[in-house]
Amino acid sequence: MIKYIKFKFLTFVIILLFIIISVFLCELVLRTIGLGDPVIHQGALAWRYSLAANQTKKRFRNNIVKVNSAGLRANSEWVKKKDNKLILILGDSVTYGGSKIDNSQLFSEKLCKHLGQEFTCGNAGINSYGVLNMVLRSRYDKRIANADIVIFVVILQDFWRGLNDLETTHFFTANPNKILPAMEEALNYVGWRHDINKYLPYRTRPHTNKSLEKNDLDLENHQIYSSEYALQNLNQEIKRLMSENKKVFVFYSPSKSDIYNGSSEFRKKMKNKILNETLNIYDMTSDFENSSKLKIYVDNTHYDIEGHSLVSDIIHDHLVKN
Repeated sequence: MIKYIKFKFLTFVIILLFIIISVFLCELVLRTIGLGDPVIHQGALAWRYSLAANQTKKRFRNNIVKVNSAGLRANSEWVKKKDNKLILILGDSVTYGGSKIDNSQLFSEKLCKHLGQEFTCGNAGINSYGVLNMVLRSRYDKRIANADIVIFVVILQDFWRGLNDLETTHFFTANPNKILPAMEEALNYVGWRHDINKYLPYRTRPHTNKSLEKNDLDLENHQIYSSEYALQNLNQEIKRLMSENKKVFVFYSPSKSDIYNGSSEFRKKMKNKILNETLNIYDMTSDFENSSKLKIYVDNTHYDIEGHSLVSDIIHDHLVKN
C-alpha cells in the first residue's frame, strides 16, 4: 500500500513537472516569436480607440513599433516648428503596417524621408479602423489638429465597417501579466478569434455580418447604406479641413484579388461610387498594376516592405504635382 502511494505521488510530481516545464517552454517559444510585449491601445469616446502614447515595442522578427507623445506611430515627435510642415496620415491596418513591419519601413516614414527634413509625418493608422473612426479622430483629437497636410488612405471595406469599437478587438489596454505575458497574448488572440459566442444561434460578434445573414437581410444593401453615411461624413471632414487652409488628399488602396483576380460586380459598383463621390481622391490601382512584378502584398490587403516603398513613392509624386 505504501509503495502504491509513493508510486502515485511520484507519478503526480512527474506529471506536474512536465506541465510546468511545458508551459515555460511554450512561453519561451512565444517570446522568441515576438509575443509578450503587446502594443497598448487606449479608449476614446469619440473615435473609440487609438494607440497609447509614448511606447516602443520590439515585435515580430525584432521589428520596432514606436509611438510618439501624440499617439502616432512615428520615429519623430509631432512638434510644430516655424520651418516644418506636419503631415498626418489616417488609415486602417494597411496604413498602420502591423507588427511585422518596422517603423522605418512604413510608407509614412519613407514619405517624409523623400520630402526632406522640413516635413514631419505622423501615422494615425489603426487596426480595424473604418472611415468613421478616421473622421472622428481627425475632427476631435486635439493632439493632431495642427497638421498642415492631411492624408486619408482607405480600402473599400473601410466605408461599410461602421464605427468600430475597442470592445470588438483583441487589443491590449494594459500590459499583460509579468510571469507568462506571451501566453496571455496568444490566449487572448485565440479566445477572440474563436469566440464561442459566434457559434451560438442567438449571439454574434458585432464586427461580423453573421447577424445580417441569419436574419435574411440584404447584406449588400446594408453595406451600401453604411458606405453612403461614411462617404458623407468623410466629405464633410475634408471640407472642414480645407476651410482651415489644410491640404487634404485621399488615396484609394486596391486589394490583391481586385488586381489579379478581378472584382465582383458589387465591389466594382461600390468602388466606382467611392471614386466618383469622394473629394480629392486618387486611385492607386493603376500604379499597383504597373508594379505587378513587385511583392506588394503580404496578404490580400496589407503591404509588404516593397509595397510600403511603392505607396510612399505614389503619395510623394502626387503631393509634389499638387
